[in-house]
Amino acid sequence: MNKEEYIKKLDSLNLDKNRYCIISGGTMLLYGLKPTTEDIDIKVRPDYFEELKSIYEFKKSPKYDYLYELEDKAEVAVLDYDDKDVRYVCGYPVESLELQLKWMIEHNREKDQEKIKIIKDFLCKESN
Repeated sequence: MNKEEYIKKLDSLNLDKNRYCIISGGTMLLYGLKPTTEDIDIKVRPDYFEELKSIYEFKKSPKYDYLYELEDKAEVAVLDYDDKDVRYVCGYPVESLELQLKWMIEHNREKDQEKIKIIKDFLCKESN
């Protein structure tokens, strides 16, 4: 989905922008570092997840022990995070590119190799 479709789908979830952050492909999409993304990936703290469970039905994801699927709408990582690692891009909370890069390097997945290069190049240009 492109940026417009992504935002429309994200907005349909009616999430509190102060209680989640976008991770993965959505971060790169909102920064303009990629034209599309396949899905919505967000991170929420455990207390907000408990509240969301009263509104939505979640299914445990087989990928990671902290990951849940929200119907066909999003993948939700239930993890604590530091607000200092959140930036607002286009009015939406996104995990910092620095933290995204760190995660990608640590996990060293084949599918992230090009993304690592794109983020490194972007951060290098931003620092100059």
